[in-house]
Amino acid sequence: MEVNYFTQACLLLLATDGAITSGRSEEINAKSGSNATLSCPWTEDSVKWYGIYGHQYSSGKSILSSLPPSLQERLDIWENDGYNLRIRNVSGYDEGNYQCSSVNGTKYITMFLIASPTSVLFENMVQQYIKGNEDQPMNITCKSVGGHPPPSLILSKNDNLLATSDNGTIVYTMQPSRIDDRSNFSCTANHSELKIPLSIESVLYLNLKTERVTMETINTLYEFDVLNASCFATGGRPPTSFEWNLLGDYYNSSHEDVENISPTDTYNVNSILRLEVHRSFDKRKLTCRAFDSIDNDGMTRSQTLEVYYPPSINIRYQNLTAEDNIRQLICQPQGNPIIYKFYQWEHHSAHGEKIRSLGSGLNGILKIPELERTQRYQDTGIYKCFAENGIVDKTGNKIQSGSVFFVNKVFKLGSVGSLVVKFTSWPPPLNLTWLKYEDNRNFNLQPSEKYTMTETEAVIIDSFHDKKIHVDGYIGILHINEITQKDLTNYTVQIQNKFGIELFTFFLNDIPKSQDYRTNNDEDKGLFYGGPAVILAVLFIATVVVALFIVWRKRYNNINDKRQGSITEDIADVTYCKYKQ
Repeated sequence: MEVNYFTQACLLLLATDGAITSGRSEEINAKSGSNATLSCPWTEDSVKWYGIYGHQYSSGKSILSSLPPSLQERLDIWENDGYNLRIRNVSGYDEGNYQCSSVNGTKYITMFLIASPTSVLFENMVQQYIKGNEDQPMNITCKSVGGHPPPSLILSKNDNLLATSDNGTIVYTMQPSRIDDRSNFSCTANHSELKIPLSIESVLYLNLKTERVTMETINTLYEFDVLNASCFATGGRPPTSFEWNLLGDYYNSSHEDVENISPTDTYNVNSILRLEVHRSFDKRKLTCRAFDSIDNDGMTRSQTLEVYYPPSINIRYQNLTAEDNIRQLICQPQGNPIIYKFYQWEHHSAHGEKIRSLGSGLNGILKIPELERTQRYQDTGIYKCFAENGIVDKTGNKIQSGSVFFVNKVFKLGSVGSLVVKFTSWPPPLNLTWLKYEDNRNFNLQPSEKYTMTETEAVIIDSFHDKKIHVDGYIGILHINEITQKDLTNYTVQIQNKFGIELFTFFLNDIPKSQDYRTNNDEDKGLFYGGPAVILAVLFIATVVVALFIVWRKRYNNINDKRQGSITEDIADVTYCKYKQ
């Protein structure tokens, strides 16, 4: 029966929807169990009432007999300035939309059941707390749940009225300060159907900004010690976070001590940064930044570090030529503190052999003692400066040193044998040319079966300030095959580097058979490390033995006396070779 009724009602609703040409609407409130009257201004037989879900309730002055008896017996048409629909014993099932339709138009009515709210709440409450941030705007929203008409609401803080509303909702905007933290908020709902008002309470719990940041004073540090820097923050909630900065590098705390302070429920945080101290920290700013969820920029505190460290030794100098007269090296230690004590300099060979000690050690400036121009090549080598500022290094050494390789750019011929030229040159030679004097003129020798020329790098022995040392040098060799009488003449070697050209002349001569045989000077044994040692071998042919030796002489008479002054006057070595008659 009910199925037929609802089917019929739906069809009637569809049929009447298209006929509505005008309408008006109103709302009425009814208490549960009371009687409600829905007015309709028309009295003609075409008046029809439609109720919940669009079901037709009446036609003219009659209630439809097809309605369920439980509904039918509660409805009737009351003719009083119109065909009015009366509903007895109103319940929640009667709440909804109604319409009165006639040829004159349609009137819409919505009936609400008067009901009290079931509860009231704070929309942004979490675990009994309303959360917010210090000094940042926030909304406190109070709402009623249910209730018609809406209840009136009252919002209070610490029993002081903040706001009221008659629509069931209060949205209160505030910018809380630190003094608002832990304030009590209450929201009360009043309604005609309530005997006792509904109420809810909550506590405002703020995230608090850090109040104060201090940085502990850092005393003078020593290189390779451990820095323990401390930054202390108070008054924050939740606990303050830290970030450290030094030389553009960022560090997190090595350790943090967090203390909760009652009764404010704020936090004190001590951030510790531990770093191994390096000299690069000296005079640099160490910064700690304390920040929180409210203020990401936070507060910063800084200190400039003072680091004591032993000096690194730099030496200011420039390489010289034999013609330069100002010859000095300046020791420039760089440490902290900048009060230095200097010691005597040391002069070493390129291979680490100590040659001499120099200087007074008073001011770190070494003036190289004067020598004859031809002897200044002996000043070449490693110069070491020694200084200290009272600070020991990582290994416990107080005195520090620095060194440079100092070059006095000249030519130097070493010991010679069998037309073997040993020499040093700074910078390296560009070329080496051999000339032979024949037919009253010098002509360049070219490689052939007769003449073989070689040039190699070598480590040779030299005398620096009366001390034999090893130096990097060169060996130039002219090998003459099948020597004849015509080969007993003058030979000149021409050596060129970027500073100029030097020429040295040798004379090839025979010597008595009774002369002691020697293959090389004892000083030179085993010193040809840089390249092959090419020396004319000792040969015996019948009973004729001819010795070759190389002598030093000035080239081209006295014209080049000045240039030849850089050549030493060592006695040449003697080597024996075959002479073909």
